[in-house]
Amino acid sequence: MLKHLFLAFLTVVVLTSCENNVDTATYNVYFWFPNSSEDKHLGVVNGLAACGSLAHGFAISKNLSRDDGWAYVCCMKTSSSECAEKHR
Repeated sequence: MLKHLFLAFLTVVVLTSCENNVDTATYNVYFWFPNSSEDKHLGVVNGLAACGSLAHGFAISKNLSRDDGWAYVCCMKTSSSECAEKHR
């Protein structure tokens, strides 16, 4: 019983820390032009909000509206991966 409680507590701690990390984590920002399978690396930012802002700002600078079909992905950087988690 104690083992199960400990595992449940550990799971909650890990999930909570992952959720909080999105605001402070470092992300690679990748952008896809409409009708293209190739991505463009826009740079590295801190925080998920900054990732979205960079992608939206880039689209605006290229005169693209959201309806044009462009896309972006935020890849969380870790010590072992350039894209440990994908967010949008």
